[in-house]
Amino acid sequence: MKRRTGFALMASTLAALLLLSACGSGSSPGDGGSGSGKKLVIGDILFDTDAYQIAQQKQMQKYADSLGIKIIFENQQGQGTNAPNLMQDLQARGVDGIIMQPANANVAAPLVKQAQAQKIPVLGWAIPFGTGVTAPYVGLEEKTETEAAGKAAAQYVQKYFPGQPVKVLIVTITGVSSCSDDRMGPFEQGVKSVAPNAQITTVNGGADRNTAVTVAQDALQRDKGYNIATGCNSDMAMGALQAFKSAGLGGATNKKPDHTYFYSINGTDEELRALTDPTSPLMADLGLTPKEVSKTLIDTMEQMISGKIPAYSNHTLSVPDKPLGPDCTAANDFNKSEYFATTNLPCVGN
Repeated sequence: MKRRTGFALMASTLAALLLLSACGSGSSPGDGGSGSGKKLVIGDILFDTDAYQIAQQKQMQKYADSLGIKIIFENQQGQGTNAPNLMQDLQARGVDGIIMQPANANVAAPLVKQAQAQKIPVLGWAIPFGTGVTAPYVGLEEKTETEAAGKAAAQYVQKYFPGQPVKVLIVTITGVSSCSDDRMGPFEQGVKSVAPNAQITTVNGGADRNTAVTVAQDALQRDKGYNIATGCNSDMAMGALQAFKSAGLGGATNKKPDHTYFYSINGTDEELRALTDPTSPLMADLGLTPKEVSKTLIDTMEQMISGKIPAYSNHTLSVPDKPLGPDCTAANDFNKSEYFATTNLPCVGN
């Protein structure tokens, strides 16, 4: 009788251990499946397919591979209305967490809440979500740099175009807080800190290069006196530069603008080529750092999934950009490190 009781106790204990093991084999937002060796899966909803976003996707894939993390990319193509289907697809594919740069903050807000209701942590990036959402966020440290850039642009005009009133054309993206609060707003403040009476004209480029060209052309038809021009990103700035070139106002001589001082943001290959070209009026650029951004995003999401960072909190981080001037060596180093360039810019040897 004692033997049978001992055997029954051993069997009962073994069954309990098996049950406990089975219960621990699943994943949850708190452990990301790490307890069973399950490969972590992160979804990333990109903003668009511009040069910066392409570089960020490559950098994120490279870093995720180094960590043994699977990453699934979706792309809004610059349209917030695409986000619902993309978010639904990621949830259906069983991701452990989602990184998102919303093309439309208001469209994104309920989608984030839906994912969180399914215990899927969501990390915001670059553009804050709409009201009513509580989620960790990674932003860019740009205000100090863009304000300094506006100041430098105004000082340049006063020095090299003496007697001219400072006139600025800003091509922005209406409704995007990173443009108004972190980039073009501070740039305007920097200009006015030097030239309080500067005339500022702001037009909506709509996050589309062709639109940026059109609105810049329209602005030039009304006034050709702009001696400073900029855009919220590379498409906006380079689109404006294209319009100025078409009007015969987009040249430079030995890196001295013939007509207009240009400033851009992103640091793409196209911008760097213009920045280091003595015949181009692009004088300064704020380079986004997709390598550093990607590491920060993936590390932060991994910590959210593991519980080291509260997944449903206002935890905030920032990644600095890199101010660039017409220095060939610095531009080449940046292009290769951040944007996977395999050849030198044409300025090498000049």
